[in-house]
Amino acid sequence: MANQNDLVPSQWKSLFTNEEWMVHGIVVKSMYGFLAIAVVAHILVWAWKPWFS
Repeated sequence: MANQNDLVPSQWKSLFTNEEWMVHGIVVKSMYGFLAIAVVAHILVWAWKPWFS
């Protein structure tokens, strides 16, 4: 392996290692998943029993 930080974009190499960058990716993707589930849940509840009507 020629470059130790080959997964990290160049502007973030001074702050993150490969392992930290991978954990960051998992956290961000988990937050997007949670957001998607929350939006769907809110739409379903609003369709069932609308508020602000």
